[in-house]
Amino acid sequence: MIDLHIHSKFSDGSDTTDEILKKVQQKNISAISLTDHDTTFGVLEIIENAKKYNIKIVPGIEISSVSNGHLIHILGYNIDIKNSQLQDLLSITAKYFNKTFLERYYWLEKNHYIDFDINKIISYSQFKQAMSLSDILKAMIEDGLPYTLNDWPIFFDKYIKYYKSDFIEKFPIHPSEAVEVINQARGLSTFAHPARIGLESDIKEMEILLPYGLKGIEVYYPYHDSVLVNRYEDFAKKHDLIKTGGTDWHGKELTTWNVEIGDYGVNQLPF
Repeated sequence: MIDLHIHSKFSDGSDTTDEILKKVQQKNISAISLTDHDTTFGVLEIIENAKKYNIKIVPGIEISSVSNGHLIHILGYNIDIKNSQLQDLLSITAKYFNKTFLERYYWLEKNHYIDFDINKIISYSQFKQAMSLSDILKAMIEDGLPYTLNDWPIFFDKYIKYYKSDFIEKFPIHPSEAVEVINQARGLSTFAHPARIGLESDIKEMEILLPYGLKGIEVYYPYHDSVLVNRYEDFAKKHDLIKTGGTDWHGKELTTWNVEIGDYGVNQLPF
């Protein structure tokens, strides 16, 4: 399988780019795409590191957006990571993510859910474009506290989920903008894991994006059973869209579904 949905430490994954490549080599996978959330910071590094493994890297991205109250992710493949419009959009999302991260952190601290120095979290995450909630736990581990990344589901349920926010309501990017920017960066825009927004909305939201130049659907995905695969294959055929797939890998500890790199994907590159 060619796995077209992989995350690294540059967004909310736990693996370095080299750790990803070693796993890919062990599975004898010929090509992958690094699709970190809302950043291209790891793309050049993984392309360079992949040379010693003879693995093809498709430059990728997964852009966050909101439509009709749904958090929608748009994947981009074969993007020009230097495209100014793409980087401008990623700067907007990074600013928003960092702002909301700090709001959540200070609420958790004020309400005595956590007691950990914000400067340490920032220090341990300084190589990233935007901080994510899992960086709190990562920083605690780096600082020597007795946790592992396997504690993330417990950590989230015990602390993070109690913070209520208007994160969705104020999100600055609509999926149509993500699609247009990916296309302007000479990439192929793909609707990520459509079933995760619910069967009442998946087709409707994809149809909204067709006039803006949506090019594909992530058909093959851990949450998609055979019925859903048929549903999305039919939609792709009807609208002449490419079909992509991947594991949505976040690292062994942070991938909360039972998969390994390469368990889902495509047999050959569809572009």
